[in-house]
Amino acid sequence: MARKRTVAIANKDQANRRLVVVVAFDVVGFSALVEADEDTVLAAWRALRREIDPLIVRGGGRIFKSLGDGLLVEFSSPVDATRAALEVQAAVAKMATEPGVRLELRCAIHMGEVTVEGMDLLGDGINVVARLQDHAPIGGVLVSATVMDLISGRLSQPIEDLGALRLRNISRPVQAYAVGPGQRPATAPPLDSFQGRGAHRRASIAVLPFVDSSAATAEPPGKGGAGEGKAGEGPSSWLSDGLVEDIIAALSCLPELIVISRASVLRYRGSVPDPATIRRELNVRYMLTGSVRRAGRQVRLSAELCDCESGTAIWSDRFSGETEDLFALQDELSARVVATIAPQVQESELKRVLRKHPESLDAYECVLRGLDLLYRFEDGKSEQALPLLQRAIALDPAYATAYALAATCYGERFYRGESPDPDGDNREIERLSRLALTLDRFDPLALSLVGHIRSWLFRDYDQAIELFDRALAANPSSAIAWLRSSATFSYIGETREARRRVDIGLRLSPYDAHVFFSYGLVGLSSYAAGDWADAVQWGRRSMAANPRFVGNMRFLAASLAANGQLEEARAVGQTLLQLNPNFRVRAFAEGHAFKDPGQRRLFGDHLVMAGLTE
Repeated sequence: MARKRTVAIANKDQANRRLVVVVAFDVVGFSALVEADEDTVLAAWRALRREIDPLIVRGGGRIFKSLGDGLLVEFSSPVDATRAALEVQAAVAKMATEPGVRLELRCAIHMGEVTVEGMDLLGDGINVVARLQDHAPIGGVLVSATVMDLISGRLSQPIEDLGALRLRNISRPVQAYAVGPGQRPATAPPLDSFQGRGAHRRASIAVLPFVDSSAATAEPPGKGGAGEGKAGEGPSSWLSDGLVEDIIAALSCLPELIVISRASVLRYRGSVPDPATIRRELNVRYMLTGSVRRAGRQVRLSAELCDCESGTAIWSDRFSGETEDLFALQDELSARVVATIAPQVQESELKRVLRKHPESLDAYECVLRGLDLLYRFEDGKSEQALPLLQRAIALDPAYATAYALAATCYGERFYRGESPDPDGDNREIERLSRLALTLDRFDPLALSLVGHIRSWLFRDYDQAIELFDRALAANPSSAIAWLRSSATFSYIGETREARRRVDIGLRLSPYDAHVFFSYGLVGLSSYAAGDWADAVQWGRRSMAANPRFVGNMRFLAASLAANGQLEEARAVGQTLLQLNPNFRVRAFAEGHAFKDPGQRRLFGDHLVMAGLTE
């Protein structure tokens, strides 16, 4: 009897589990939209449901959970699920919505085992699809590898490999693919046509297979064999393929870039098409080409970044290293290429935007202009950043980075003592920061900016560190996350960690247009550690790069005074007062972000020694 009872229980447990395909739909920025106009947005969502629910049912789906801002749907077939999801997204894109409101959906599809409880489905499969949904393109469909294996070749939609995604609270990475509009197939319409009204258009880049021009292409260490390919044939070797794969993976972590998948560029192996061809076939603005050559113990890499619109090269460089550890060298070379081309792309994008009439800018271009103006301290130019960022928010109410940068603008104004309404600005900083985090929980730039605000202005160090951890989990190569988090560790007195983080940030982004800010952060970490001489050296470098950056001048003046260089300290202090005549030491030092009150008092004493008004 006991054995029969055990078997019955086992069969019951098995019956309560089954393999299903689950589709998750989510309204983009729903919380912020509801906060702005609850009645209108809820009416729009109900109207949208009346359109899409019949499409789901007709496609073979069962809605088993209806959330406030989304749906979970069960399908038996991954092909049916993907077709239905694409049909829903196409219908949403065409649908007329309530005046002033445009609802957009993210969609993810995963297949896995779930536990059945009545009409509900629970378990790991549901958790995975819910987390994947956060990475889905707006208006697009994202599928896991288990789904892709079963739909590959059965749909005519474009597909892009997004790599292995790290999902929140999921220990294992999940391979994912974007399917349908939003991608760049060879015969796709222009890239801009994939953007919905108010969306931000990002720069796009294709990294073509690098040519191996070595005398002979070697096998990777440990594999043996002579390999294939001869000089002059221009094949891609395992080393050049590995470099390209690393560069694509690193660039794909940058939210401001659309990166063509490796699978989509393999057909160009062994050739270097002209920029016009790449623009026409892949619909990208930039392409990166290069070559690898091994000679004895040396590996030499050359790379060139080209603007496909103008057909001109905007950057080229050569890198080299020894082959003792080829895999480590591969990582180092790819990191150096990415650290160099990312700011080059941003600078090229900014130049393009500056040539446009301000009335023709979209949300992304407004953000680019605003970011450029934010740290321009001459002739009130930094004040021009805020209206541009507010316009970006109006054009795209779900653009998290625009909210975070607008909050930073208010913060800079408050920090400089130039706020016409300090209490009002503080409330606006809180509101914009909260919205940035609500709209995109995985945007490294937004997380980093808000994290800095939490410690810099509100002394909320624990939340700041949590936000920086989230930014680095989303993108371990985010220079801004490493750099801005350094300031927080300086504020709390963990100066060795502060210096480690700023060093990593500078290594990742040595050519950033705002490198003066990074130099100032090194000076801050040295000042907080009591290494006055080193703080002076970095403060001078920051001042040379931007002689109007008063945030650095305060620490440079204090470091000079602490180091006994009083004459230079007072000269820097006078320059600071010319730029910020209302500056008063004690009020500023007492309100500073240093956690230790003694450190704040010492900072004030050093500034007084530099001749600044108490």
